[in-house]
Amino acid sequence: MTPHRSRHGGRPYLLVAPAVALLLLFFVAPMLQLVRVSLYEGGGRSGFGIGGGGFYKPGTWTLQAYRTLLGETYFREVLTFTVLLGVGVAGITLAIAYPLSLFIHRLPPRAKSLALTAVVLPKLANVLVLIYGLELLLSSSGPVNGLLVGLGAVSEPVTLFHNLPGVLIGETYLILPYAVLVLVAALDRIDPTLLPAARGLGAGPLWAFWRTTLPLSAPGIALAALLSLIWALGAFIGPVLLGSPQELTLAVEVQRQTFENINWPRGAATAVLMLVTLAACLTLYQVPARILRRWRSMP
Repeated sequence: MTPHRSRHGGRPYLLVAPAVALLLLFFVAPMLQLVRVSLYEGGGRSGFGIGGGGFYKPGTWTLQAYRTLLGETYFREVLTFTVLLGVGVAGITLAIAYPLSLFIHRLPPRAKSLALTAVVLPKLANVLVLIYGLELLLSSSGPVNGLLVGLGAVSEPVTLFHNLPGVLIGETYLILPYAVLVLVAALDRIDPTLLPAARGLGAGPLWAFWRTTLPLSAPGIALAALLSLIWALGAFIGPVLLGSPQELTLAVEVQRQTFENINWPRGAATAVLMLVTLAACLTLYQVPARILRRWRSMP
């Protein structure tokens, strides 16, 4: 046994070496470079790096970009909006995805396949095509406003994009397919005999769902919420194309500072703080996830 183990002891490390190399090359190295750029002194005094000698001054070390960001009311407002938008979009996505997933889960196999195809199909199109399609749907002369006016919900068309509602609609639409796929997979793993058994023991439809389907699908709910939160905290396309200048997120701010103002240290520092914010939100997310796991294990 010992010679056999020693002869093959290095094989697992060889098998995992390509994955580790890719991780170091495409994740760790760029992250270290990002941190390093955030510690440079800015090279330009005006927009587009003019007048100061370029994007940044090589060989310099300073925390000025972080001090400037953390001391600005503007940055704190962008940070707060990003977190609130992320939590809000994740909540809306989950509220829509779970009932939709239940409906798809209960369909016959052929109809379920068609429904899942319809859910995934928008992700096969270019994201810009999706966003511009949403603009047509949400425009003053679009079908959404036509339906609202026809039902008497509003007396005249309302503005549904280039504002906060547009950002919420756009980001929810982009994230929803991922949440639905995760939840349908979680629901399909539940033993289909449990719900009829609960009904047979005298539980009503709602109580049977509350005591069987919902707790057993809790891991899927937690995973869908996590994925939705991660995507929502990095919102960029929705705020840029469906929002107004007031709907600025950290991702949009990184793009503005890096490509418009050519202030690479500030853009890199914003990206680093964005990652720190994401890590903090994911850490706090563990609290409700732990509650869901405990609730699932309750008798």
